[in-house]
This record gives sequence, structure tokens and C-alpha cells, in this order.
Amino acid sequence: MSNIQDQEQYIKSLEQIKQIEERVQKEIDDRKEEVQNQIKAIETDLEDSIANAENEGRLLVEISMDKARMNANEEAQRIISEAENKAKSITFQFDQTMMKEILEILLSGIK
Repeated sequence: MSNIQDQEQYIKSLEQIKQIEERVQKEIDDRKEEVQNQIKAIETDLEDSIANAENEGRLLVEISMDKARMNANEEAQRIISEAENKAKSITFQFDQTMMKEILEILLSGIK
């Protein structure tokens, strides 16, 4: 009878080992799924971060271009204003001799 009991004990041990293997495999599968979900979440966050960084970069470039354009316009307006002021302050006085010379130059082309 000992032989039959030994076989039954051996079969029980095999069944217990099989149950443990299945339980461990389930835990491994569950952990694997959890890690894969975490990886997907990290990838999504990374993609979002990259998209946000690209958008922020574009915005900074646009802002810089607008500021440069405004500064250039202000500088151009300042230069134009200075030129207008200088033009207003320039006076031209000419006398009879200068007038005669100018007329001679103009008329010399008619000959």
C-alpha cells in the first residue's frame, strides 16, 4: 500500500506544482501587462511633451519675428522722422549769380 500512497502523494505534489506554476505565470502576465500599460502611458506623455515643445518653439519664433518687425518699423519711422526734420531745417538761399549759372546749365543742353 505504501506504493499507492507514494504515487498519490507524488500526483498531489505534481498538481500543487502545476497550480503554483499557473499562479506564477498569471502574476507574470499581469505584471507584464501593467508594465506595457506604463510604457504606453510614458510614450503618450512623451509625444504630448514633444508636441507642446514644438508648439512653444513655433510661438517663440513668431513672437521674436513680430518683435523684430516692430523694432524695424520703429527704427524706420525714427529715421524718416529725423530725415523730415532735417529737411525742414535746411534752407537754400541762392543769389543772382547762382541763378544765372543754373539757367546757363539748363539752356546749354538746348543748343
